[in-house]
Amino acid sequence: MPVVSPERFATGLTWSEYLAGATEHKERRQAVYASVTFTPEQQAALAALRPLGLKVLVLEEYWCGDAARTGPLLARFAEEAGMEARWFFRDQNLDIMDQYLENGTSRAIPCFIFMDRNCEYIVHWGSRPRAVKEAVRPLQPLPPQGDPARPAAFERFVAVLSEAYDRVMPHGVTDELLEVLNSALR
Repeated sequence: MPVVSPERFATGLTWSEYLAGATEHKERRQAVYASVTFTPEQQAALAALRPLGLKVLVLEEYWCGDAARTGPLLARFAEEAGMEARWFFRDQNLDIMDQYLENGTSRAIPCFIFMDRNCEYIVHWGSRPRAVKEAVRPLQPLPPQGDPARPAAFERFVAVLSEAYDRVMPHGVTDELLEVLNSALR
């Protein structure tokens, strides 16, 4: 079953269109995109995907800090692998998002949905790299809004999250995306 029709997929934004409209985290997105490199092994693995004509549908929102880190990496990943990538706003496309809820309950983003050339589902990934999820797991759930403990807890959460991302970007995330995609293609 298609994730979306080819016609709907074509209505998504390209990376440059998405970035041009960014209202939040634009500088971070630009910096991440400019800094992404791939190891020779990763370049070879991405080149091996080129003949497949894969597509990737990206669900994000401009305010999402996780998306500001991994979305630009995905843009470079897709370019290197010859994939057509289209960005969709999660909140305007809940019919798509609700097919890929994290843990069956959360509309967590970013969500990268890999498809074949006919928009048939292959696999999806999101919302954070495994190592980042593990690093912040002990800090969750955060105290609710209005709780006096929330600001300090949130500050600690962001610090741990940032440190974890610094350890896995870009090569660890690229390896994880390749692992997930190649496992599904076998």
